[in-house]
Amino acid sequence: MKIMTTKTFVILINLLVSAFFMLQVCIKGGYNYSPVLLMVFGLGYLLYFRLIKKASWRLSSDERWLAFSYVVYFAVFVLSFWLHEGRLKELDNPSRIIFMLPLLLLFSRFPLSPKGLWYAMPAAGIVAGICALFDVFYRQQPMAFAGRIMHIQGGDISMSIGMFSLAIGIYFFIRKRPMLMIFALVGALCGVMGSILSTARGGWIGLPVIIGFILWAYRQSLSKTFFISIFTLMALALTTMALIPQTRVTDRLEQARHEIQVYMERQDGSTSVGARFDMWKSALLMAREKPLLGWGEEGVSFERKAQHERGLIGKYAAQFNHAHNQYLDDLSKRGILGLLTLMAIFLIPLRFFLRYVGASSAELKTLGVMGSVHVLSVMFYCISQGFFTHNSGNIFYFFPLLIFYTLILNLSAANQRTD
Repeated sequence: MKIMTTKTFVILINLLVSAFFMLQVCIKGGYNYSPVLLMVFGLGYLLYFRLIKKASWRLSSDERWLAFSYVVYFAVFVLSFWLHEGRLKELDNPSRIIFMLPLLLLFSRFPLSPKGLWYAMPAAGIVAGICALFDVFYRQQPMAFAGRIMHIQGGDISMSIGMFSLAIGIYFFIRKRPMLMIFALVGALCGVMGSILSTARGGWIGLPVIIGFILWAYRQSLSKTFFISIFTLMALALTTMALIPQTRVTDRLEQARHEIQVYMERQDGSTSVGARFDMWKSALLMAREKPLLGWGEEGVSFERKAQHERGLIGKYAAQFNHAHNQYLDDLSKRGILGLLTLMAIFLIPLRFFLRYVGASSAELKTLGVMGSVHVLSVMFYCISQGFFTHNSGNIFYFFPLLIFYTLILNLSAANQRTD
């Protein structure tokens, strides 16, 4: 275990965290490699810490609340699995978040470097943008990232990386590092471009709110000139992307408008938007019948097909095993209890991150903003997508939460020691 106390191991951990963001959409299953390795390290170190060093692991109040949200979220899956006699694979994705918890200990003993994140995130945005351009313009794919990751998930993840890079760009502006600011803003634009080229409209819903939140968080540190420049830059970049035929932005928005109109007029559930409306209707009908604990994974699939046979929803919607809305999906499968635990994994960390949005330290403030952006963005993605029904969604949400949490706690403790 001696190697685990060396500077080399700290560097390795930081490299793996950086690689996590870099590999998200550029290779198949790229979101898995770093978290799996780090989870193995975390479990190994926990065993060494408890069994060999005979040390006790004391969590701070904030860490206990985060761990509580992870545990109760998983516990409701176990309860649903037991009550509805489900299949073991239902516990596959949620069980991984429990194995992430030892990372709180690992990252506290072998601290992550905020500087690594400042550079890795914009680089990840640039990588995502390059991959998206390669997919659409060279490989002639209609949707970026398809084949390596489900394109909606990939588009959402690329958007998040872009927004993280925007916050980092403002951090570098405050620190008067113009070249690094430009680097981060390029990363932000590339991340947004990756999302646009994925054609995943759900990732665009919250974009104005997220950008507005970031600028609001830094309002006291930025001049009016900077605000105007950022808005002009983003508007020009988004308009340019929208006008390029291959991005299909105008086509996708017009298609969505048409599909909404058709559904309202004829209840046509054969389109992408129409099927979503049918699935949301289906989930609400199921929640009305079994509000407390829901129908379970398999029960939802059977009941949705039965609803089609009764003429309540269209054939297209009946083939899906999730509601394309995480909130309604959890409500229909695990009832009000499931919805409450879903909200817990959002609101508990969001409350923590918002405390640091007003921090006097630029580093703490930026990490607080990034953490808040992370939670808020995923909450938006969950409106039109079953984000956590995919392994990529579980990993991308829960793993960075731990990263942002421990970075803030470690940096806050270091600042207190120097005061």
